Amino acid sequence: MKRHPILVPLSHEHHHTLALCARILRHPELNHSADINEHYVGLMPHFEHEETMFAPLWHDLNRDDLRARFENEHAALRAMHAAPEYDNPLWNVEFATLLRDHARFEERELFPAIEKLLPPVG
Repeated sequence: MKRHPILVPLSHEHHHTLALCARILRHPELNHSADINEHYVGLMPHFEHEETMFAPLWHDLNRDDLRARFENEHAALRAMHAAPEYDNPLWNVEFATLLRDHARFEERELFPAIEKLLPPVG
């Protein structure tokens, strides 16, 4: 399915996020702080962009389940990054799994639902 042009940049960023998660999950015993922190610089503006873009759409979307998951996962990822345990393989797996699953959720469930509310293209 072709993604709505407004969402394409977010999808590209998800691609980079999924690559980071794969690297972490391949070697969770390693300290990935540099890679995570480098990615996090772009992740916060990504979250803020999504939150700002989707805020006026939640009412019309009428999917409290999608909204709750979206907001809860953003909060959980912010909290994990605020108290990192880069040398803890279990933390690395939990962080990468949550981030990976969140990106997949947005691509597979949230974006298709949101696209129906976006202005037509062309």
